[in-house]
Amino acid sequence: MSNEGSLLRLFNSEYFTHEHLFYYLLRKENQGIQSYLINKLYGFPVSLVSFFLPQLVNLLLTKETSTQLATFFLDASIRSHFFAVKLYWLLNAAFEDGNSTEFIEDLLHDLEMVIVNAKLPPKGQSQNSPIPPQLFDIQVNETEMEKYTRKNIRAEYFNYQHKVTSLLCKISVGLNTVPLEARDERLRTWLTGIDNWIQETRNKYQQPVYSEYSKVIFRGVSIPLEFYHNSDSADIQIVKLHPSKSFCFTTKARVPYKLLLETVEITELQSYQNPGSTVGSENTELGQEVQGIDIEAISHMVDKEEARFEGFGEYAEEVHKKEREGTESPPNNSGKSETEGEEDIWSENWEDLCESIRAESGFGSFVSWKLRAVIVKGLDDMRQECLAMQMIKKFKIIFEEAGLSLWLRPYDILIFSHNMGIIEFIPNTLSLHSIKKNSKNYLSLLNFFVNQFQGNFEEAQKNFVESMAGYSLFCYLMNVKDRHNANILLDSEGHIIHIDFGFFLTNSPGGNINFETAPFKLNNEMIELMGGLEGEMFTYFKILLFQGFLELRKHVDELSLFIEMLRPGNNLPCFRDFDRALSDFRDRFHPTLTDEKCMSKVNELVESASDNWRTNKYDAFQRYSNGIL
Repeated sequence: MSNEGSLLRLFNSEYFTHEHLFYYLLRKENQGIQSYLINKLYGFPVSLVSFFLPQLVNLLLTKETSTQLATFFLDASIRSHFFAVKLYWLLNAAFEDGNSTEFIEDLLHDLEMVIVNAKLPPKGQSQNSPIPPQLFDIQVNETEMEKYTRKNIRAEYFNYQHKVTSLLCKISVGLNTVPLEARDERLRTWLTGIDNWIQETRNKYQQPVYSEYSKVIFRGVSIPLEFYHNSDSADIQIVKLHPSKSFCFTTKARVPYKLLLETVEITELQSYQNPGSTVGSENTELGQEVQGIDIEAISHMVDKEEARFEGFGEYAEEVHKKEREGTESPPNNSGKSETEGEEDIWSENWEDLCESIRAESGFGSFVSWKLRAVIVKGLDDMRQECLAMQMIKKFKIIFEEAGLSLWLRPYDILIFSHNMGIIEFIPNTLSLHSIKKNSKNYLSLLNFFVNQFQGNFEEAQKNFVESMAGYSLFCYLMNVKDRHNANILLDSEGHIIHIDFGFFLTNSPGGNINFETAPFKLNNEMIELMGGLEGEMFTYFKILLFQGFLELRKHVDELSLFIEMLRPGNNLPCFRDFDRALSDFRDRFHPTLTDEKCMSKVNELVESASDNWRTNKYDAFQRYSNGIL
């Protein structure tokens, strides 16, 4: 009783955080405590809960109190349509995994009802529901008759939203059947069809028979991507695609592609120009064909490719292994072939591209207008990448709250199913491989910086050091592997950015042989750019590592919680040995060391990583086997 009283005082104290809540929700099996904690969830913002959504969905699958958590999910979905959509797609992924199939199937059905009716589904009651609220808080005048159509509008919009986003991913799968030399052209044809579909749907709902509210929401397709680098969390909708700026990445097993999107905030109300359109076009229905796209044919290709890819476990694992070992071509922001010689390696500046496209856009006058870029992936389970990004975001928050100068660049990930999703594309970046390959007379990173950042070399060098420190700590603590030069980007300000987290914690390339033993990548080129082992900037690098390491150690329990809440982790390769993954992660923080000993530990890590022969051999292997420089 005394213990329960102490917990109750903690639960009601001002110091009770969401981390405390999730910690006890994970550990306490008492149904009364579980119910109390789930009720406490209602007091936290939906946006905060959304950040932990993968972990909470896993609790839903593993806890006896899952029905109460499911009710909370449904209530939160009434409050936020974007939360509902993200939850729907995550549950779909779990359903496709075969987890708690009947329970998840029922919850998906209830969630669909909630999205349409904006209320909890009735249990054996009649369905005489009041008028549901709008999906988004849009201040427009409506007639009484228009209000009664809201349920149909909500259902139509969710169906439209789901179909468009799903088709974008299915195109990535369908491209697997297209010859390599024809892929970009086919991709642009299909994307043009979807862009026409978005425009024609918008035109259809501009007719006088539809309410002002319908005209606004069907202006585009809303997606729950947050795009952290723009610091905006407003509801956004895709209003136009740019097929001519899209291109495929070449892999042995998949065909992800880059896509440019124009977006506006759904709550911004103003007129727009839609040149060359015909209001009320007949080609807007969600039938078997969208202009330029045979949906039935693509769906058949998707089924065929999924069966080929997933029906043979050994084959799928071998393809995954080969691709992760470096067969994927690195991004090229310009969309040009990497063999073309370019005087300016960065090609068109992202800001200049945005300005150019905005000037021609029918939505360019919108204050909220933005050009976004994403990478669309099919036949790729991105839930492990999502965990890595959660950790990077948390690391970044810890550094910023402590006032430290370590730099990290999170990117948003949206999961549509167990093998489809979208990743935010980072503009003004090139992989180190691409830089080495395309820079004329490339000699070293230092030489590249001197030539590229004339007039602001010291600022770019400082950016490099601060980002190197941030990602070095992340790679060490998360045991990140496969750090070849196609998986490390450099932006136009000099920051290093790591991507593609297919191997960390307990899995590594080559069937887990763990060839890369260095705590992080620190080769001679990187050391030289930081002024050499005795240089002032290299000393700054080590100071940042020490400061960041000390600060992260204070948060080891919070960071471990992201991992613990995913137990047993059956669907993530990084958790093949879950207990070891968790214990090794915590051990790397060396929680028993004094601050003085931590300085020695950081020096040991730097010495171990510096010009590590295994790192160099891995780069040599990638160079000779996969052409990655």
